[in-house]
Amino acid sequence: MRSGDAGPRLPIGGMRRHPGGPVEALPMSVPTTIGLIVLSLSLYRLVFVSERFRLYYARYPDRQILFITVFVLLALLTLGGLISSAIAVKYAPDLFVHEGLWVGIVLHWLLAMGGALFLYRYILPLAQRLRESQTILTEALHKNELILQCAGEGIYGLDSQGRMTFANAAAERMLGYTLAEVGDVSVHSLIHHSKSDGRPHPAEECPLLATYREGTPHQSNDDVFWRKDGRPLDVQYVSAPIWEAGQITGAVVVFSDNTVRKRNEALLARWQHIFDHAEWGVIVCNAETGRIELMNPAFARMHGYSLQELAGRPASETFVEACGAELARHIRLTHEKGHHIWESWHLRKDGSRFPVQADATAVKDEAGRVLYRVVNVQDITARRQAENILRESEAHLARAQAQGKLGSWVLNIADGTVEFSAENYRIFGLPPGTPLSYQALLGRIHPRDRAAVEAAWRAAMNGEPYDVQHRILVEGGVKWVRQRAELEYAADGSLLRGVGTTQDITEPKQHEEELLRSRQNLRELAAHHEKIREAERTRIAREIHDELGQYLTALRMDTAMLNIRFGTDNPELERHVATMKKTIDTTIGVVRDLAASLRPGALDMGLVSAAEWLLCGFEERTRIRCRLHAPLEYLDVDEERGTAAFRVLQESLTNIVRHARADEVNVRIELTGGALEMEIRDNGVGFDNAAVRNRKTFGLMGIRERALQFGGESRIDSSPGAGTALYVRIPCAAEGVR
Repeated sequence: MRSGDAGPRLPIGGMRRHPGGPVEALPMSVPTTIGLIVLSLSLYRLVFVSERFRLYYARYPDRQILFITVFVLLALLTLGGLISSAIAVKYAPDLFVHEGLWVGIVLHWLLAMGGALFLYRYILPLAQRLRESQTILTEALHKNELILQCAGEGIYGLDSQGRMTFANAAAERMLGYTLAEVGDVSVHSLIHHSKSDGRPHPAEECPLLATYREGTPHQSNDDVFWRKDGRPLDVQYVSAPIWEAGQITGAVVVFSDNTVRKRNEALLARWQHIFDHAEWGVIVCNAETGRIELMNPAFARMHGYSLQELAGRPASETFVEACGAELARHIRLTHEKGHHIWESWHLRKDGSRFPVQADATAVKDEAGRVLYRVVNVQDITARRQAENILRESEAHLARAQAQGKLGSWVLNIADGTVEFSAENYRIFGLPPGTPLSYQALLGRIHPRDRAAVEAAWRAAMNGEPYDVQHRILVEGGVKWVRQRAELEYAADGSLLRGVGTTQDITEPKQHEEELLRSRQNLRELAAHHEKIREAERTRIAREIHDELGQYLTALRMDTAMLNIRFGTDNPELERHVATMKKTIDTTIGVVRDLAASLRPGALDMGLVSAAEWLLCGFEERTRIRCRLHAPLEYLDVDEERGTAAFRVLQESLTNIVRHARADEVNVRIELTGGALEMEIRDNGVGFDNAAVRNRKTFGLMGIRERALQFGGESRIDSSPGAGTALYVRIPCAAEGVR
């Protein structure tokens, strides 16, 4: 319809009439454009500004492309609306009364097609690259996740509030917590709330929390985390802050179980202690230069040097010059065989010589190249002396055997006849050639030994060795003989004969009886000496306590009087007097300890009181818990037996400190069956009874002899790792020495 047509017309959409004014055109694209502007601004804030969406895009970059695409389309549509509205208002307001809507639509579509071309040319390739990057990133994240979960060390993350954000499998296994169980609770309050000794660990002092407070890494090689079950976990850890956009957003902690390292350190310290306290000298030599790189104190001590004097010197300088030529051969054998032992002579710092046994080991790498030599050196002076004595004894024994008379005999099982050698006839006091039978031979055996000999022979026919000592009747007298035999069997297993020897041991038996009497006399003499020594100890202790103690007390009183009379106006004298009083007090204490060590006064109160005093002092000095079980406070035991039992307890406690590494000692003392019984038991490392039995241990020997001198006995029960128990029984009345 044209504008010049007459007649009323309805208001057309997009037009409004002012009261009393003309009709003005309002393009229909303007409201649409305004709505698109508002929507575009909202989408821009979501796409480019929101922190939450930024984190969302980090996980889903494809969706960010979608939002960017929608935003570009809306922006182009908005731009088209703005252009169409501007044209309508400025150039053809009447046109848009009828045609403005269509021009706006056309412009919108033109710009949308341009946006589509822009998306096709630039946005879609970008999306493809982002999708490829996402795939690579996903694979990398998956690999990192596998590494994180497979790591042997525990790894967990903290946010800025000290809460756990992630934890790998090792961390959950070691701590006992899962990430879900931790929740929003502060990690410090769960696993780092206390120190190793149980004291609280304030959060202000926590290095882990300080990591993200201060922004600096922290490291500890000895700390403790607390497991879910309440048990401590020794750990070493490293913590580092997490930086994001120039701000610290948390921290990551990497920790490992320190238990094995501490155990290895303790084991290393133990081996170092063994190395430092070994009686053998030990050196480590450079394989090429032969110089000493490491040695223990025993090696330097046996040569009269200090460790510093021998460090770095050639090991060959410790050998005497005459052994230098042989040394090269021994080194070569060590390198070839890997282990070689030889005896040589070493030279001390003062020029004296001493024999040694060298036990060398060549330490090689995988290629067989010798890295260094470890040489154990033992001073064998005492062994050489013992070997000389042994060789002399063996020579004497060989001469004695050459001069000895040893007869032989054969017993024929079939007819029971016995064949004697000439020497055997002489031993039995029979004329040579006298016919003998097994029954006749039994008739020559002492009646008291006859049954034992027959039993030994029957046992020999059952496979037991035949070696028996017995008496025989010879010309109205008695001889001691030793008979040994071996049995011979036929092919069918039947017994053919017995072939044996007879040795006259009458003289050795007499010597044995004399030796037993001599041992008895020595034991009685030792008991007498011990009694005299205890009496002398008692006298000296009383003299020290009574005489010297009184003099020291008087001297202290005089010193105090000197201070009272002259020290008030003389500060220097007062200081000297105070020093003298302190010295006198120390001397009094030393005198008391000396008197107690000679003979404790508690022994006068009885064995139980003395044992209580000794155990209390031992526990105070060594921190080893001691328990005394004594049903009676006073035992009716004479002074000699009580003193012997007290000395046994003293020696046992000394051995526990030196060797047992125990933390508890139990002592039982009681009278049972007319005898004093004492049991001393510890929970230490124990030892091999068989190994100790073959060693000369004077402490155990003294314990045994103290019991034997009263006709008693002692027994030790021990095994490695099971502690040690000592049993001592001393008869209260004489039962005879065993």
